[in-house]
Amino acid sequence: MPKFYQFILTIYSSIIIIFAYTDPSLLNPQLVKRFEYKLSFKGPHLAFKDGSVPFWTFGGSAIASDEQIRVTPSIRSQIGWLWSKNTMTADTWLLEVKLRVTGRGRLGADGMAIWFTETAGSGGPVFGSNDLWKGLGVFFDSFDNDALQNNPIIAVMVNDGTKSYDHQHDGSGQIQGSCIRDFRNKPLPIRVKIEYVNQGLTIYLNNGITQDDNAFELCTRIDGVQLPKTGYLGVTAATGGLADDHDVLEFITHTYADKQTAAQNQAATDEQAKKYKEEYDKYEQELKKQQEEYKKEHPDLTTPYDEKSLFESEYDREFRTILEGQDQIRLSLTSIDNKMIELLGRIERLAITTGTQQQITGQGGSGVPADVARIQDINRVINSNTDMTRTIQSYAQVLTDLQQKVNHIQTSINNQKPIGTGQQAGTSNIDVTAVNEIREIVRMIKSETNSLLQKSSDQVKCPTVTGGNNSSCVGTFTFICAIAIQIVVLIGFFVF
Repeated sequence: MPKFYQFILTIYSSIIIIFAYTDPSLLNPQLVKRFEYKLSFKGPHLAFKDGSVPFWTFGGSAIASDEQIRVTPSIRSQIGWLWSKNTMTADTWLLEVKLRVTGRGRLGADGMAIWFTETAGSGGPVFGSNDLWKGLGVFFDSFDNDALQNNPIIAVMVNDGTKSYDHQHDGSGQIQGSCIRDFRNKPLPIRVKIEYVNQGLTIYLNNGITQDDNAFELCTRIDGVQLPKTGYLGVTAATGGLADDHDVLEFITHTYADKQTAAQNQAATDEQAKKYKEEYDKYEQELKKQQEEYKKEHPDLTTPYDEKSLFESEYDREFRTILEGQDQIRLSLTSIDNKMIELLGRIERLAITTGTQQQITGQGGSGVPADVARIQDINRVINSNTDMTRTIQSYAQVLTDLQQKVNHIQTSINNQKPIGTGQQAGTSNIDVTAVNEIREIVRMIKSETNSLLQKSSDQVKCPTVTGGNNSSCVGTFTFICAIAIQIVVLIGFFVF
């Protein structure tokens, strides 16, 4: 039973060590945590308008934006670097880095690195930085150069300035600690914490698959690490035959110091600030004394001035703001007015062009405008055409019935045979009946035609068109001739 409890305690301790990250200042109450803003950057508004990053310098293929710094884009054979302008002098510190490595291929290359070195690096073969560095390098190696299938990997190498990194074998035999983690193409940016306390280096990793920012797991821990007392912080990246986008979104630096040392530093800082204040007050008094002496020695050269006239009052500032707003409104209204004038000019030109082409004079001596008279004539013509269309439709129906009857008569004649007197009498009766029907149909067509002509002559008057002798209406004689020709053709066809 005691072994079982010991086993449970071991598992519980392992879970705490692996998944729980504890701030060193909480474990050691004597430590005081301090945020180093000159050694950090974070979006939004990460870069200035000119593209520079405050307190940091970058080069190579690195590009700074409001939200992140792209150290290298996904282009082959590129290197980029980012280094702090200020040094870090604390013996205990913590780096929190938020980064993203993405690529379109299944494999990526080459990788990126986080540095703490005695001197600021420059472009080189070790993940975008120079070789033979003195300090710490944390490598995010994406490509498996030694074909041991142990990449992507996060490796730690401490160099004293004499070792050359064995890139062909991924630093085998040189790295002091590592963990195999796939940090490429994660749904969320990965987070890395690098902690250096009492010459112990610990690296924690949030693998970017959870929304919990505190879900860190232990990557590696190295004891007895000798790092420079003063060093620069940096991030570099490089691409080779394969390429990835290497982005840094946040770089947060904290330093730790014991309370006694922090109090001494604060006292020294306060004493120095007091000293600076005393020097400034002394300088200000001497300056006033010199001004008074100059006024006494040169009374004619000194011109009194009103201090209030040199500065803008709150009332003047508000009044100026109102005037500027009204001026903007005036300019907007002027622009709208110009556009309306241009639009009206276009409409007038279009109206003049249309009136020249389509103007029709009204009836003589009636005093009615030409456009009104034209509209009335057009309405009469439209109504007459409607009546004419209906009449023609009735003609078509009558002619259709007539055609059917003629076809029936012709079919009956062809089917009958001349046998005896009775057959001849039947045929004569059929012919007389058909001729009478044809007469009635022709008489009906004539009567409807005469009524239509009478109505057209009374109501329809064709409007005259200005500028020519052409008319859009058919004359009475032409219409009667067309109807007569049609009737003659129909009668001839039936007789035939």
